[in-house]
Amino acid sequence: MIDRRHFLAAAAATALAPVLPAAARAPLSGSQVPGIYRRKLGDLEITAILDGYVPLGAKSFSSTDPATVGQLVAGAGLDESLPTSVNAFVVNSKDRTYLIDSGSGAWSGMGDTMGRAEANLRAAGIEPAQIDTIILTHAHPDHHEGLLTAEKTARFPNAELVIHETEHAFWHDDGILSQAPAEAKPFFASARGALAPYAARTRKVKAGEVAPGLMLEHAPGHTPGHSILRLSSGSQQLLLVGDSIHNIVLQTAQPEIAFVFDADAKQAAASRRRVLDMAAADKLVFSGAHIPFPGFGRVSKDGNGYRFATAEWSYTL
Repeated sequence: MIDRRHFLAAAAATALAPVLPAAARAPLSGSQVPGIYRRKLGDLEITAILDGYVPLGAKSFSSTDPATVGQLVAGAGLDESLPTSVNAFVVNSKDRTYLIDSGSGAWSGMGDTMGRAEANLRAAGIEPAQIDTIILTHAHPDHHEGLLTAEKTARFPNAELVIHETEHAFWHDDGILSQAPAEAKPFFASARGALAPYAARTRKVKAGEVAPGLMLEHAPGHTPGHSILRLSSGSQQLLLVGDSIHNIVLQTAQPEIAFVFDADAKQAAASRRRVLDMAAADKLVFSGAHIPFPGFGRVSKDGNGYRFATAEWSYTL
């Protein structure tokens, strides 16, 4: 125990300590560290890449009970603006480098809190020319606009592009475009424009293994061809769930909570529950495009919903 006499003596000594000159003190940096984080999965190395964040707002989510979303937001102490990560991922094997989604690039529709994926990719020591394959979970601007430079050319000159065939067909269907509401038409233009420079090197796939250890699984609803990836190396597995989850607090507590940009809310909820059931049953670490960076964690069943726990920090690779 520290008695009063020792406490006062220590306080006096502190007061008399010399003040360091300004040049010797660490200044305020005014900036955050690069948005990169690595995990090991068997022989694979996975790097989470932060593109930035977007304030989705609580009104972007809805439930059959209008009060539910507000109660969950308040109960978790969340900001009503719900600042939401936008994450991409690099998967390195011994001889190939894969990029899962590409961030928002220079697309003005995402605001000035986005578009950092390329800078963070370089901070991770990875150049765009080193990417061998890009796998898109789906074709929304915050996932595919990073494919383009500011001049609308291919940012990744040596990469093939892999996308579910249903997703590619949807965004290139003129009949669907003609019937789409006016507010949705820019999304079609964005998807077509971003995919066009890669047309000659696009591989349209069904569900299945798209590369050694990378299994694409169809999880429709957010978009018709929305997909997730199950990564495997040895006995270890990890899920990258794309946009199956837009808010980890709301949509684990109640997977039926819909997101405003879901093309088919009921189908998206069914896919989300299936993905969460899979992660819980198989005790898988997973992450996604909109789980707070770097997003890795586990879920367990909790009544009719789930409980999310952040995965332990990877201290070594």
